[in-house]
Amino acid sequence: MYESMLLQNQWWESDKISEEKAKPYRREVFWDIMETFQKYKQIIMLTGLRRVGKTTIMYQIIEHLLKNGVNSKNILYFSFDLPSEGIIDLLKEYRNITKVDWKKDKVYLFLDEIHKLKNWSSELKLLYDNLPNLKIVISGSAGINLERDAIKNLAGRHFKYEIKPLSLKEFAELYYGRKMKSYSIESMNVEAIFNEYIRKPFPEVVHYDYGKVKEYIQSFVVEKVLFSDLVDIFPKTDPYLLKALSKLFLKEIGLILNISHLSEKLHVSKENIRHHLFLLEFSKLIKTIRNYRPSFFAESRKMPKIYPYHPSLSYAYYDDVDLDKVVENLVLDRFEFKHYFRERNREVDFLKVEGKNMLPVEVKNTKNIDMDKLKSLVWFMEKFNVGEGWVVYLGEDKTLKFNNYKIRCVSLYKLLYH
Repeated sequence: MYESMLLQNQWWESDKISEEKAKPYRREVFWDIMETFQKYKQIIMLTGLRRVGKTTIMYQIIEHLLKNGVNSKNILYFSFDLPSEGIIDLLKEYRNITKVDWKKDKVYLFLDEIHKLKNWSSELKLLYDNLPNLKIVISGSAGINLERDAIKNLAGRHFKYEIKPLSLKEFAELYYGRKMKSYSIESMNVEAIFNEYIRKPFPEVVHYDYGKVKEYIQSFVVEKVLFSDLVDIFPKTDPYLLKALSKLFLKEIGLILNISHLSEKLHVSKENIRHHLFLLEFSKLIKTIRNYRPSFFAESRKMPKIYPYHPSLSYAYYDDVDLDKVVENLVLDRFEFKHYFRERNREVDFLKVEGKNMLPVEVKNTKNIDMDKLKSLVWFMEKFNVGEGWVVYLGEDKTLKFNNYKIRCVSLYKLLYH
């Protein structure tokens, strides 16, 4: 552990961090995180898919601390991609190397890929409750597990930020190498790179060619999760079943899942299918949304829809991806919907439910609105007495009136830009 800690904390010797680690470009979420980091004592928790920039944000916070006079030896970074007995043991070794008394001195603790450490949340609870001198930032790629353990042991002790793939604006700023102005000014520049954006929304690959991007996402995102992360955490995992399922869901974006049919086709028990579906969602490779019903029990019996976490994962394996479904996927990524609606021959792409309030959303990969293709949306609004619905499409923002109902037409480009 001694050598790995020295390599991971080179600022102990140089009093600075390299630009390769603390990249000069600051994502929009960075400023929100910094405000929370400076203002509150709670643990900062960063979650998100692999390679979206969680570690870079940690390094950028470290750079900010160094530039503002914090003693370099009072900043400890450690990635649990490397073996470790536990956080307390890590801190003991840290004291042996730096002579910093972490039980008394102000210490900034950055713990990366922490979900790989058993009982991490219990250890952090102990440290947080007893050592107010510690300021802690943690990250992990396994979202469900990370959030579940945090809720269990760190309730009231943490703020969570999900770091997503780049927004369209962030991609454009990295692509053009300058700050972008308002969408109305930049619209032509933004739309010109849209097809590149949907294939490579990871900060590191903005200027890569498509071949390298495919290789990067396959190797460093998808297969790293399937054959390393999940196997390390869940020893009974079948990585080849995970890969078969993931390739199905990446190819068939928005697939309505019939577990019985899938179980027969793959010759795998339904229980095993459900377990591996949980793992794929756990690792943020897929998203699941349910067919809305007022009754929870009725909803739970309906077949869910499966989407990739982001359509760039699909493009990493397939060239002939359904662009209509890609656009749906992008809207889902923007809004984090939990439901869709399907009843006989009526279907609404997404549904935002907050108590008794509902917002139905249709997604169209077109620049023009055809009211004949909005019959299901209007039917849903009439059935559930919903006054407003949305259509996300490639045209300009506008509002349509239909009887006593309002349909707000929203520009996809503008939506993804902000």
